[in-house]
Amino acid sequence: TLLRFPALSPDGSQIAFSYQGDIWTTDAEGGTARRLTIHESYESEPQWSPDGQSIVFKGNRYGNNDIFSIKASGSRPTRLTHHSTSDNAPVFDNQGNVLFTTRRNFIQVEREVEIHQVSANGGTPFRLLNTTGFNPKPSPSGRFIAFIQGNCRIVREAYTGPANRNIWLYDTQNKTYQAI
Repeated sequence: TLLRFPALSPDGSQIAFSYQGDIWTTDAEGGTARRLTIHESYESEPQWSPDGQSIVFKGNRYGNNDIFSIKASGSRPTRLTHHSTSDNAPVFDNQGNVLFTTRRNFIQVEREVEIHQVSANGGTPFRLLNTTGFNPKPSPSGRFIAFIQGNCRIVREAYTGPANRNIWLYDTQNKTYQAI
């Protein structure tokens, strides 16, 4: 098994990653890795909070992927989502909220994934954007959110139809979308 999903801390001093289904951290310049989670479930996709004090990740401790938070120094993980469908691709915005991808609202026929938000302290998640999309990446200022829209399998590189994957940008100030 290889190291997967590396994420650099905001100050560049540490790297969080997934290895053998658990979340680990290590100094960016090398050294001994520290295991943050020890569980028989599979946990991956760690992402640092803007202040570098906590890490969010997805894990299947309860049968499907949910979003969890843990202190970067180590603690018991806090479960942030509790839905029966999988939640994926967690990432912090600049306000400390957690954005993630899910299929929990089936309001469209295609059942595409949508971007939701939950407080890093827990609470009720809500749909953030009025469109489908996945893999949200907020800008450092918080004004923009880049995301992917489309559902064509990545193995169809020559495909150029309406399901093609494209990068979009959402302007949180003007509430507008722009295809990149």
